[in-house]
Amino acid sequence: MKVTHGGNRELIAKQIGVSADKLVDFSANINPLGLSPQLKQVITDAVDDVIYYPNPQYPELRQAIGSHFNLAAEDVFVGNGAVQMIFDTATALHSRHALVLAPTFGEYERSLTRAGTTVSHFELTPANDFQVPVHQLLKHLETHPDIDLICLCNPNNPSGQVVKPADVQQLADYCMGHDVWLILDEAFMDLIDHDALSYVSLMKPTDPVIILRSATKFFAIPGLRLGFALTRNERLKAQLTATQEPWSVNTMAARFGEHMYEDTDYIKRTYDWLRAEKPYLYQALQTVNYLTVFPSVTNYYLLKSDVPKLRERLWQRGIMIRDCSDYVALSPEYYRVAVRGHAENEQLIAALQSLTQ
Repeated sequence: MKVTHGGNRELIAKQIGVSADKLVDFSANINPLGLSPQLKQVITDAVDDVIYYPNPQYPELRQAIGSHFNLAAEDVFVGNGAVQMIFDTATALHSRHALVLAPTFGEYERSLTRAGTTVSHFELTPANDFQVPVHQLLKHLETHPDIDLICLCNPNNPSGQVVKPADVQQLADYCMGHDVWLILDEAFMDLIDHDALSYVSLMKPTDPVIILRSATKFFAIPGLRLGFALTRNERLKAQLTATQEPWSVNTMAARFGEHMYEDTDYIKRTYDWLRAEKPYLYQALQTVNYLTVFPSVTNYYLLKSDVPKLRERLWQRGIMIRDCSDYVALSPEYYRVAVRGHAENEQLIAALQSLTQ
Protein backbone atom coordinates (compact mmCIF):
# COMPACT_ATOMS: atom_id res chain seq x y z
CA MET A 1 0.00 0.00 0.00
CA LYS A 2 1.07 3.58 -0.67
CA VAL A 3 0.49 6.29 1.93
CA THR A 4 0.19 9.93 0.84
CA HIS A 5 1.23 12.57 3.37
CA GLY A 6 0.57 16.28 3.70
CA GLY A 7 3.24 18.94 3.53
CA ASN A 8 4.48 18.36 -0.04
CA ARG A 9 4.52 22.04 -1.10
CA GLU A 10 6.94 21.54 -3.98
CA LEU A 11 4.72 18.94 -5.67
CA ILE A 12 1.55 21.06 -5.44
CA ALA A 13 3.36 24.26 -6.46
CA LYS A 14 4.67 22.51 -9.58
CA GLN A 15 1.20 21.19 -10.42
CA ILE A 16 -0.41 24.64 -10.30
CA GLY A 17 2.55 26.61 -11.63
CA VAL A 18 3.49 28.78 -8.65
CA SER A 19 6.54 28.94 -6.37
CA ALA A 20 6.29 26.85 -3.18
CA ASP A 21 6.69 29.87 -0.90
CA LYS A 22 3.40 31.28 -2.27
CA LEU A 23 1.43 28.42 -0.68
CA VAL A 24 0.14 28.48 2.91
CA ASP A 25 0.37 24.90 4.15
CA PHE A 26 -2.57 23.71 6.26
CA SER A 27 -1.93 20.10 5.19
CA ALA A 28 0.92 19.43 7.67
CA ASN A 29 0.29 19.89 11.40
CA ILE A 30 3.45 21.82 12.28
CA ASN A 31 3.86 24.49 14.99
CA PRO A 32 3.57 27.84 13.12
CA LEU A 33 6.02 29.49 15.54
CA GLY A 34 8.71 27.82 13.44
CA LEU A 35 12.17 26.88 14.61
CA SER A 36 13.11 28.18 18.06
CA PRO A 37 16.06 30.64 17.81
CA GLN A 38 17.58 29.08 20.94
CA LEU A 39 17.41 25.59 19.43
CA LYS A 40 18.57 26.82 16.02
CA GLN A 41 21.78 27.84 17.76
CA VAL A 42 22.05 24.33 19.24
CA ILE A 43 21.87 22.86 15.71
CA THR A 44 24.42 25.38 14.41
CA ASP A 45 26.83 24.59 17.24
CA ALA A 46 26.56 20.85 16.45
CA VAL A 47 27.61 21.19 12.81
CA ASP A 48 31.35 20.90 13.50
CA ASP A 49 30.77 17.46 15.05
CA VAL A 50 29.36 15.89 11.87
CA ILE A 51 32.88 14.63 11.09
CA TYR A 52 32.46 12.12 13.96
CA TYR A 53 30.11 9.16 14.27
CA PRO A 54 27.40 9.77 16.89
CA ASN A 55 27.52 7.49 19.93
CA PRO A 56 25.10 4.72 18.80
CA GLN A 57 23.74 4.46 22.35
CA TYR A 58 22.82 8.21 22.41
CA PRO A 59 23.25 8.41 26.20
CA GLU A 60 22.76 12.19 26.57
CA LEU A 61 19.71 12.24 24.28
CA ARG A 62 18.03 9.30 25.99
CA GLN A 63 18.83 10.74 29.42
CA ALA A 64 17.33 14.14 28.50
CA ILE A 65 14.13 12.60 27.15
CA GLY A 66 13.87 10.12 30.03
CA SER A 67 14.36 12.88 32.58
CA HIS A 68 11.57 14.96 31.00
CA PHE A 69 9.14 12.03 31.27
CA ASN A 70 10.41 10.75 34.65
CA LEU A 71 11.71 7.58 33.04
CA ALA A 72 15.13 5.91 32.99
CA ALA A 73 17.33 6.46 29.95
CA GLU A 74 17.04 2.69 29.32
CA ASP A 75 13.29 3.15 28.77
CA VAL A 76 13.94 5.47 25.80
CA PHE A 77 14.64 4.47 22.18
CA VAL A 78 15.40 7.09 19.53
CA GLY A 79 15.14 7.24 15.76
CA ASN A 80 14.94 9.24 12.57
CA GLY A 81 11.41 10.54 13.18
CA ALA A 82 8.35 8.84 14.66
CA VAL A 83 7.78 6.95 11.40
CA GLN A 84 11.07 5.09 11.87
CA MET A 85 9.94 4.20 15.40
CA ILE A 86 6.71 2.78 13.93
CA PHE A 87 8.66 0.57 11.50
CA ASP A 88 11.22 -0.43 14.17
CA THR A 89 8.43 -1.44 16.54
CA ALA A 90 6.55 -3.41 13.87
CA THR A 91 9.77 -5.32 13.13
CA ALA A 92 10.58 -5.95 16.80
CA LEU A 93 7.16 -7.24 17.86
CA HIS A 94 6.75 -10.07 15.31
CA SER A 95 2.95 -9.79 15.49
CA ARG A 96 0.80 -12.28 13.61
CA HIS A 97 -2.49 -10.33 13.61
CA ALA A 98 -2.71 -6.62 14.38
CA LEU A 99 -5.72 -4.37 14.82
CA VAL A 100 -5.60 -0.73 13.71
CA LEU A 101 -8.24 1.98 13.72
CA ALA A 102 -10.03 3.12 10.58
CA PRO A 103 -9.50 5.93 9.81
CA THR A 104 -5.98 6.38 11.19
CA PHE A 105 -2.40 7.18 10.11
CA GLY A 106 -1.54 4.85 7.21
CA GLU A 107 2.05 4.01 8.13
CA TYR A 108 0.96 1.54 10.85
CA GLU A 109 -0.65 -0.76 8.32
CA ARG A 110 2.23 -0.33 5.87
CA SER A 111 4.90 -1.08 8.49
CA LEU A 112 3.04 -4.05 9.95
CA THR A 113 2.31 -5.54 6.53
CA ARG A 114 5.98 -5.19 5.62
CA ALA A 115 6.84 -7.06 8.83
CA GLY A 116 4.61 -9.96 7.72
CA THR A 117 1.67 -9.13 9.99
CA THR A 118 -1.97 -9.56 9.00
CA VAL A 119 -3.82 -6.29 9.64
CA SER A 120 -7.53 -5.81 10.29
CA HIS A 121 -9.48 -2.64 11.06
CA PHE A 122 -11.64 -1.38 13.90
CA GLU A 123 -13.93 1.08 12.16
CA LEU A 124 -14.85 4.41 13.73
CA THR A 125 -17.95 6.36 12.70
CA PRO A 126 -18.84 10.03 12.11
CA ALA A 127 -22.00 9.54 14.20
CA ASN A 128 -19.93 9.87 17.39
CA ASP A 129 -17.23 12.16 15.90
CA PHE A 130 -14.91 9.19 15.22
CA GLN A 131 -14.33 8.62 18.94
CA VAL A 132 -12.87 5.27 19.98
CA PRO A 133 -15.52 3.38 22.02
CA VAL A 134 -13.19 1.48 24.35
CA HIS A 135 -15.86 -0.91 25.67
CA GLN A 136 -16.68 -1.95 22.07
CA LEU A 137 -12.99 -2.27 21.29
CA LEU A 138 -12.56 -4.60 24.26
CA LYS A 139 -15.55 -6.68 23.11
CA HIS A 140 -14.00 -6.88 19.64
CA LEU A 141 -10.75 -8.18 21.15
CA GLU A 142 -12.62 -10.78 23.19
CA THR A 143 -14.34 -12.11 20.07
CA HIS A 144 -11.08 -12.06 18.05
CA PRO A 145 -8.57 -13.82 20.36
CA ASP A 146 -6.04 -14.22 17.52
CA ILE A 147 -5.31 -10.46 17.63
CA ASP A 148 -1.92 -10.07 19.36
CA LEU A 149 -1.26 -6.36 18.76
CA ILE A 150 -3.32 -3.16 18.85
CA CYS A 151 -2.06 0.07 17.34
CA LEU A 152 -3.80 3.11 18.79
CA CYS A 153 -3.05 6.59 17.47
CA ASN A 154 -3.83 8.83 20.44
CA PRO A 155 -4.92 11.51 19.70
CA ASN A 156 -5.99 9.94 16.46
CA ASN A 157 -4.91 11.30 13.10
CA PRO A 158 -6.99 12.61 11.28
CA SER A 159 -9.93 12.83 13.72
CA GLY A 160 -8.21 14.59 16.64
CA GLN A 161 -10.11 12.40 19.13
CA VAL A 162 -8.35 11.11 22.25
CA VAL A 163 -8.77 8.06 24.49
CA LYS A 164 -8.46 9.29 28.08
CA PRO A 165 -5.65 7.84 30.27
CA ALA A 166 -8.06 5.82 32.45
CA ASP A 167 -9.50 4.12 29.35
CA VAL A 168 -6.01 3.46 27.98
CA GLN A 169 -5.21 1.88 31.36
CA GLN A 170 -8.23 -0.41 30.98
CA LEU A 171 -7.03 -1.40 27.52
CA ALA A 172 -3.45 -1.96 28.74
CA ASP A 173 -4.74 -4.16 31.59
CA TYR A 174 -6.69 -6.26 29.08
CA CYS A 175 -3.60 -6.57 26.88
CA MET A 176 -1.48 -7.65 29.84
CA GLY A 177 -3.96 -10.41 30.71
CA HIS A 178 -4.29 -11.68 27.13
CA ASP A 179 -0.73 -11.50 25.77
CA VAL A 180 -1.47 -8.59 23.42
CA TRP A 181 0.96 -5.77 22.59
CA LEU A 182 -0.30 -2.18 22.65
CA ILE A 183 1.37 0.49 20.50
CA LEU A 184 0.28 3.98 21.57
CA ASP A 185 1.26 6.63 19.05
CA GLU A 186 1.25 9.92 20.96
CA ALA A 187 2.81 11.97 18.13
CA PHE A 188 0.33 14.82 18.73
CA MET A 189 -0.08 14.41 22.49
CA ASP A 190 2.28 17.28 23.38
CA LEU A 191 -0.02 19.62 21.44
CA ILE A 192 -2.66 19.04 24.09
CA ASP A 193 -2.00 21.57 26.85
CA HIS A 194 1.10 20.40 28.76
CA ASP A 195 0.72 16.76 27.68
CA ALA A 196 -2.27 16.51 30.02
CA LEU A 197 -3.75 13.32 28.54
CA SER A 198 -0.58 11.27 27.98
CA TYR A 199 -0.37 7.71 29.29
CA VAL A 200 3.39 8.00 29.99
CA SER A 201 3.08 8.69 33.74
CA LEU A 202 0.74 5.70 34.21
CA MET A 203 2.87 3.19 32.29
CA LYS A 204 3.95 0.23 34.43
CA PRO A 205 6.88 -2.18 33.89
CA THR A 206 4.34 -4.98 33.44
CA ASP A 207 2.42 -3.11 30.72
CA PRO A 208 2.93 -4.63 27.24
CA VAL A 209 2.93 -1.04 26.00
CA ILE A 210 5.21 1.11 23.85
CA ILE A 211 4.52 4.82 23.45
CA LEU A 212 5.73 6.50 20.25
CA ARG A 213 6.45 10.23 20.28
CA SER A 214 7.55 12.85 17.77
CA ALA A 215 9.53 16.07 18.20
CA THR A 216 8.54 17.10 14.67
CA LYS A 217 5.19 18.78 15.18
CA PHE A 218 5.64 20.66 18.45
CA PHE A 219 9.16 21.91 17.71
CA ALA A 220 8.58 22.47 13.96
CA ILE A 221 11.46 20.27 12.74
CA PRO A 222 10.01 17.95 10.05
CA GLY A 223 13.23 18.30 8.06
CA LEU A 224 15.48 17.44 11.00
CA ARG A 225 13.78 14.11 11.86
CA LEU A 226 13.62 13.10 15.52
CA GLY A 227 11.26 10.58 17.07
CA PHE A 228 11.43 8.37 20.12
CA ALA A 229 9.72 5.46 21.84
CA LEU A 230 9.10 4.90 25.54
CA THR A 231 8.54 1.55 27.23
CA ARG A 232 9.15 0.04 30.66
CA ASN A 233 8.56 -3.53 29.45
CA GLU A 234 11.83 -5.52 29.68
CA ARG A 235 10.89 -8.06 27.01
CA LEU A 236 9.98 -5.31 24.57
CA LYS A 237 13.18 -3.40 25.35
CA ALA A 238 15.22 -6.51 24.57
CA GLN A 239 13.40 -7.05 21.26
CA LEU A 240 13.86 -3.41 20.22
CA THR A 241 17.55 -3.48 21.17
CA ALA A 242 18.07 -6.64 19.12
CA THR A 243 16.48 -5.22 15.95
CA GLN A 244 17.31 -1.50 15.96
CA GLU A 245 19.76 0.00 13.47
CA PRO A 246 22.90 1.83 14.66
CA TRP A 247 23.30 5.63 14.27
CA SER A 248 19.60 6.16 13.71
CA VAL A 249 19.73 9.84 14.72
CA ASN A 250 22.05 12.39 13.12
CA THR A 251 24.31 14.60 15.26
CA MET A 252 22.24 17.79 14.84
CA ALA A 253 18.95 16.06 15.69
CA ALA A 254 20.52 14.35 18.70
CA ARG A 255 21.89 17.61 20.07
CA PHE A 256 18.53 19.30 19.43
CA GLY A 257 16.73 16.58 21.40
CA GLU A 258 19.17 16.92 24.30
CA HIS A 259 18.10 20.55 24.74
CA MET A 260 14.54 20.87 23.38
CA TYR A 261 12.75 20.59 26.72
CA GLU A 262 15.00 23.30 28.20
CA ASP A 263 13.43 25.92 25.91
CA THR A 264 10.63 26.81 28.32
CA ASP A 265 9.90 30.13 26.60
CA TYR A 266 9.18 28.43 23.27
CA ILE A 267 7.05 25.80 25.02
CA LYS A 268 5.03 28.49 26.83
CA ARG A 269 4.51 30.50 23.63
CA THR A 270 3.33 27.36 21.85
CA TYR A 271 0.65 26.69 24.47
CA ASP A 272 -0.37 30.38 24.41
CA TRP A 273 -0.86 30.10 20.62
CA LEU A 274 -2.87 26.88 20.96
CA ARG A 275 -5.16 28.28 23.65
CA ALA A 276 -6.01 31.26 21.43
CA GLU A 277 -6.06 29.85 17.90
CA LYS A 278 -7.50 26.35 18.35
CA PRO A 279 -10.93 27.53 19.57
CA TYR A 280 -10.88 30.49 17.16
CA LEU A 281 -10.38 28.24 14.13
CA TYR A 282 -12.99 25.72 15.31
CA GLN A 283 -15.64 28.40 15.71
CA ALA A 284 -14.71 30.12 12.45
CA LEU A 285 -14.84 26.85 10.47
CA GLN A 286 -18.36 26.25 11.79
CA THR A 287 -19.52 29.46 10.06
CA VAL A 288 -18.75 27.91 6.64
CA ASN A 289 -22.15 26.52 5.66
CA TYR A 290 -20.96 23.65 3.46
CA LEU A 291 -18.60 22.17 6.08
CA THR A 292 -19.16 19.68 8.89
CA VAL A 293 -16.40 20.28 11.46
CA PHE A 294 -15.48 17.50 13.88
CA PRO A 295 -14.20 18.43 17.36
CA SER A 296 -10.51 17.83 18.12
CA VAL A 297 -8.26 17.93 21.19
CA THR A 298 -5.14 18.78 19.19
CA ASN A 299 -3.84 21.15 16.48
CA TYR A 300 -5.93 20.01 13.49
CA TYR A 301 -9.55 19.53 12.50
CA LEU A 302 -11.25 16.93 10.34
CA LEU A 303 -13.81 18.41 7.93
CA LYS A 304 -16.51 17.03 5.65
CA SER A 305 -17.27 19.23 2.66
CA ASP A 306 -20.40 19.45 0.50
CA VAL A 307 -18.27 21.29 -2.08
CA PRO A 308 -16.44 18.75 -4.29
CA LYS A 309 -12.69 19.00 -4.97
CA LEU A 310 -12.26 21.45 -2.11
CA ARG A 311 -8.49 20.89 -1.95
CA GLU A 312 -7.96 21.74 -5.63
CA ARG A 313 -10.20 24.80 -5.42
CA LEU A 314 -8.21 26.13 -2.46
CA TRP A 315 -4.95 25.67 -4.37
CA GLN A 316 -6.10 28.50 -6.63
CA ARG A 317 -6.28 30.67 -3.52
CA GLY A 318 -2.78 29.74 -2.41
CA ILE A 319 -3.85 27.30 0.32
CA MET A 320 -3.03 23.62 0.82
CA ILE A 321 -5.26 21.35 2.91
CA ARG A 322 -5.01 17.59 3.47
CA ASP A 323 -7.21 15.42 1.26
CA CYS A 324 -8.21 12.45 3.47
CA SER A 325 -9.56 10.14 0.76
CA ASP A 326 -6.53 7.83 1.16
CA TYR A 327 -7.46 7.05 4.78
CA VAL A 328 -9.24 3.70 5.20
CA ALA A 329 -12.97 4.39 5.89
CA LEU A 330 -12.96 8.00 4.66
CA SER A 331 -14.47 9.16 1.36
CA PRO A 332 -13.27 12.03 -0.89
CA GLU A 333 -15.49 14.55 0.96
CA TYR A 334 -13.17 14.49 4.00
CA TYR A 335 -10.28 16.91 4.57
CA ARG A 336 -7.98 17.88 7.44
CA VAL A 337 -6.73 21.37 8.26
CA ALA A 338 -4.01 22.38 10.70
CA VAL A 339 -4.28 25.22 13.20
CA ARG A 340 -1.86 27.95 12.12
CA GLY A 341 -1.15 31.56 13.11
CA HIS A 342 -4.07 33.99 13.38
CA ALA A 343 -3.54 35.81 10.06
CA GLU A 344 -3.21 32.49 8.20
CA ASN A 345 -6.28 31.06 9.91
CA GLU A 346 -8.22 34.15 8.82
CA GLN A 347 -6.90 33.66 5.28
CA LEU A 348 -8.17 30.06 5.28
CA ILE A 349 -11.64 31.10 6.48
CA ALA A 350 -11.87 33.90 3.89
CA ALA A 351 -10.89 31.46 1.12
CA LEU A 352 -13.47 28.89 2.30
CA GLN A 353 -16.20 31.55 2.52
CA SER A 354 -15.35 32.85 -0.96
CA LEU A 355 -16.22 29.50 -2.55
CA THR A 356 -19.93 30.05 -1.84
CA GLN A 357 -20.04 33.54 -3.35
